[in-house]
Amino acid sequence: MADELPAALIIHEVESLRIVYMNQPGLDILGTTLEEIQAIGSETYHVKYFNAEDSDEYVPKILHLIKTGGRQQVSYFQQVRVPEKTEWQLFVSNTKVFARNETGEVTHLLTIASMLDPTHHITTKVNRLMNEVAFLRQNNLLFSRLTRREREILKYIAMGMSSPEIAAKLFIAAATAETHRKNIKNKLGLKNNYDAVKFAQAYNLV
Repeated sequence: MADELPAALIIHEVESLRIVYMNQPGLDILGTTLEEIQAIGSETYHVKYFNAEDSDEYVPKILHLIKTGGRQQVSYFQQVRVPEKTEWQLFVSNTKVFARNETGEVTHLLTIASMLDPTHHITTKVNRLMNEVAFLRQNNLLFSRLTRREREILKYIAMGMSSPEIAAKLFIAAATAETHRKNIKNKLGLKNNYDAVKFAQAYNLV
């Protein structure tokens, strides 16, 4: 029956993270065989087929599921590299406990992963959201270096305001506003106003 599912079905062994089963639709999506997946090992498997940045979001949830041994499931998005595609393909995945040993410890997990239609508008929105999450993750340290005043001025820069306009808005000297602008540019590595807008939007300043 698993081979009739319109999705990939995977069973992981918890202790080793080894894949002990994958249905044929899943193998076809990745263009491989179960023997090949088991031969390369779990670490290489994840590096080869999955966007590592996504794991920061869903791995802690799966670890909590294993620890608690609950009956609930974990739902998450994954970006997967499939043959003959240059861009990541977006999947929605659901993982739950599949088997336990005699003492009740979780031994196996079951995951069902369905590819989202890349032409659907929802897929475009989800991809945009995941890109924003990745941007936040990569730039949190830089953004944390800004003072409260610099964050306020970044907002106005993103709105297209000049230094004299910002100065009038905040009742400060134009030279002070320009100094803040230069400091923000250096701290965030901004190359143009588009970069400022991207930061301001990502951190909900505008």
